[in-house]
Amino acid sequence: MTWVSAPGRLVFAVKIGLLAVTTAGATAVNASPVPAAAAQQRAVQAYDIGAASLVDVLTRFSSAAGVAISFDARQLEGLRSPGLSGSFGVGDGFARILAGSGLQAALQANGTYVLRPVPVSGSALELDATTIEAQRLGATTEHSNSYTTGAVTIGKGEHSLRETPQSVTVITRKMLDDQNLNTIDQVMEKTPGITVYDSTMGGKYFYSRGFRMSGQYQYDGVPLDMGNSYVQADSFSSDMAYYDRVEVLRGAAGMMKGAGGTSGGVNFVRKRGQATAQTELSLSGGTWDNYRGQVDTGGPLNDSGTVRGRAVIAEQSRHYFYDDARRKDQIYYGALDFDLSPDTTLGVGVAYEDVDASPCWGGLPRYRDGSDLKLSRSTCLDPSWNTWRSQRTTVFGDLKHQLNDDWAVKVASVYTKNTQDIKYAFASGSVTPGTSTTNMLGSMYDYDQVDYGLDAYLDGKFDALGQQHELIVGFNASRSDKDDFFSVALLPQKQNVFEPDRHIPEPDDSYFIENSTRGGPVKTITEQRGMYSTLRLKLADPLTFVVGSRVSWYSSKTDSVFLTGGTEHAKSTETGQVTPFAAVLLDLNEHLTAYASYSDIFTPQGNYRSESGSALKPLVGESYELGIKGEWFDGRLNSAFNLFRTLQKDQAQTDYFSSCASSDGFCYENAGKVRAQGFEAEISGEVIERLQLLAGYTYTQTKTLDDIDTSLNGGSFNSYVPRHVLRLWGDYVLGGALERFSVGAGVNAQSDNFRVSPVSGEKITQAGYAVWNGRVGYRIDDTWSVALNGNNLFDKRYYTTIGTESFGNYYGEPRNFTMTVKASF
Repeated sequence: MTWVSAPGRLVFAVKIGLLAVTTAGATAVNASPVPAAAAQQRAVQAYDIGAASLVDVLTRFSSAAGVAISFDARQLEGLRSPGLSGSFGVGDGFARILAGSGLQAALQANGTYVLRPVPVSGSALELDATTIEAQRLGATTEHSNSYTTGAVTIGKGEHSLRETPQSVTVITRKMLDDQNLNTIDQVMEKTPGITVYDSTMGGKYFYSRGFRMSGQYQYDGVPLDMGNSYVQADSFSSDMAYYDRVEVLRGAAGMMKGAGGTSGGVNFVRKRGQATAQTELSLSGGTWDNYRGQVDTGGPLNDSGTVRGRAVIAEQSRHYFYDDARRKDQIYYGALDFDLSPDTTLGVGVAYEDVDASPCWGGLPRYRDGSDLKLSRSTCLDPSWNTWRSQRTTVFGDLKHQLNDDWAVKVASVYTKNTQDIKYAFASGSVTPGTSTTNMLGSMYDYDQVDYGLDAYLDGKFDALGQQHELIVGFNASRSDKDDFFSVALLPQKQNVFEPDRHIPEPDDSYFIENSTRGGPVKTITEQRGMYSTLRLKLADPLTFVVGSRVSWYSSKTDSVFLTGGTEHAKSTETGQVTPFAAVLLDLNEHLTAYASYSDIFTPQGNYRSESGSALKPLVGESYELGIKGEWFDGRLNSAFNLFRTLQKDQAQTDYFSSCASSDGFCYENAGKVRAQGFEAEISGEVIERLQLLAGYTYTQTKTLDDIDTSLNGGSFNSYVPRHVLRLWGDYVLGGALERFSVGAGVNAQSDNFRVSPVSGEKITQAGYAVWNGRVGYRIDDTWSVALNGNNLFDKRYYTTIGTESFGNYYGEPRNFTMTVKASF
């Protein structure tokens, strides 16, 4: 670096030779011989430069690009840049960094750049403008300062939201940070179209389009059975500290995995080593002693940048708005990326998560007639000895090789092991008016699960009939080994719901075994594998036809030993099950694309037997969508509207007039058929300058079409999924003298939902409600910033989950605040 003086000003020049090695993901553009300066400007390279002062961003970009730029440092004083993330040529990168500054980087005959004001059109001093060829966001959302993304990877390869003929929402890194979304359930609570339901045994159930999401999770695109058949819902620890984004697909996701539900899928995409060194520190403190600290650092580990690293450490300890519950999380993550050659990159990573908690599970009971006890929101009816320990280790690995300009192959794998030790009790039983006591139900769990996953695919483009088409061919496989022991037993003590006793004695483990009402060791091995292919045919300039299919093989074996006596051995096998996918996209103009799609999925049910002794057929789910997607401002704003219909048929249902050698003594039939339909509307990204927005409205209607119990036909299939759900959050950076401030606001609103008691038939209802949240941020300088988040600002009293008269009613959080201080350098 050199400093050059000139009369009346200070000129800063950065002079560095061209880098010999291109970073991972770079693509060379060299179709024909061109002059050196022009070739330099057009060469495309990947960058990941965070928001900072304009001087700092220009310096880091010119250093990474290997070019020299001269400018008057004083004219940039106080100016900031959102940074640069994605693949750009040199000229395009400068244009992106300088957008809105009134400045441009002019290329000189000697190959260097000089910073000049953008001239007024028609002026005698007007200069040639830099051609902007790639002002698009990339798939990576870190440092993009955006609530939308340039590409999603949940369906293999990279395609923009507009090019994806299904309903997909991306929770970007900025959204995660702005709202302090640190766990999977917090993310899903803010995702449009998703309903979160509390389990009485801890964890959460997630519902999309009226159906439960079960085991439909990907990690860097590798499908696993995480969360499928967990003893206590989807309560696996999954902190967001080391993830770049979360991609949520609504609708049947058979192409992802083969076997699964009709609700959708979730893809967690982790952070990787960065092209430039950067460190971020954050500390936060909030209501109910909620404290969190995090260190996130990464960058090149050698001079050429061919080895890049990333490390994240986070710790959080907190109490809750209800009495005596606490939780402590520890997260450690490390990753390395190696450029083995200009075309080949190897990535490895490992994460460890530890949860040590004394939870309050089970929720609250009600009066026998279903009416509300109107207990304080701080009420916990559990004993103080409740324990939840969870350790999870995850190992990641992937290899990507660029065969040529059009074809690439990627192989990725994930291994994860989760152990959980749980012991708790909660109040179980309705309250008779005039009395105040209920039973106490205790449980003990020793849970172990190991998951393996592998995914490999070839992705490329080819020309035919005057158009360019895309083909993806791949294979994936997964295995889940579960080794559980659990026992459920009534405790001898009663609980007073109005004056709860937190000191009910803790029983020995032997008590649960000797007095078990259900439980025992359960071992399950589930294996899936499949081949898939997707072809995107460009039939004409505005018309694209997408067709795909997956052929799946599935096997599951469960061995159970009941503490109450007896055993059960269940098997389920599906061979060559085909799940098709088809879609058509029509570009209406440069901004809008209409689409129609069909997707399919199956859920094995071979472990259920009919009265004749035959295994039941799989449950089949079909999803239909008709919609329109929009894209503006080079992809910085996306919108979507769709009509959807999902049919689920051949569901296993209990035949109570039969007798079989099953765990409940009954046989089953393929009898159930249900339908969910409605529409969704969503907008994400930069609506106007400096305003980022994610807003989604969903209307869902579920209906039972065919049931063994004919009295249910025509009724609601899932009454606790609200018909109307609105998720909205926006963040605005002020201008002028207040440019250091940003303000955010949003609302989670829904219509009423209800649950019919299986015992009394009473209808228990939660009226519709809206919960408002807000944020105020202040940028102290180029390094430090501070923000105050407030949730439930109007202190709305409501139930997030409606249970039965006996248990499972959960209050939403009262008003609370969190202060966060961050340093980025």
